[in-house]
Amino acid sequence: MKTQAHVLLLLVAVALIFCPRINAESLTPAQIKQIEEIAMTIASQHNANSEALLDDMTVSTRAVAISRNVQILYVLRVKKGLSPSELKEYSDELRREILPKACLQNANNPAFDRGLFYTFIYKNTYGEKLAEIVVSKKTCR
Repeated sequence: MKTQAHVLLLLVAVALIFCPRINAESLTPAQIKQIEEIAMTIASQHNANSEALLDDMTVSTRAVAISRNVQILYVLRVKKGLSPSELKEYSDELRREILPKACLQNANNPAFDRGLFYTFIYKNTYGEKLAEIVVSKKTCR
C-alpha cells in the first residue's frame, strides 16, 4: 500500500529532526516526554493528511499517540466474516509488504533507539480486526 510508505517517510523525517541518537535504556523523564510529544506530532500530522490517504479500498484512517506508540487505524472495504485462515493470509501479506519498507525507512531513525514505535491496525467496515502490525526496533532486527 503506497499510503503507508508516505506516512512512514513523514514519521521518519519528524523523528530525525527531533531525536538525537540515545539508547532507550538511558532516557531521562524529559527525553521520554520529548518522544511522547513527537509521537503526538506524528499522529496529528497523519490525521491532518488522512484525506489524502484514502482510496478505493481505504474508507478512513486515524492516528493516536499512546505514550511512545503511534497507533494508526485503517478501515478498509473488506468483506465481513473472513475465516481464520483468510485473516492469517491477509495479515501475513500486509506484514510482508509493510515491515521491510518500514524497517528500511527507519533504519537510521534515532527515535527507534529511544523507544518510539508504530502499530498499524486494520479493520473492515464492520469493525472486525483484519491485522495488527508493530514496527519497532525489535521487529526490524
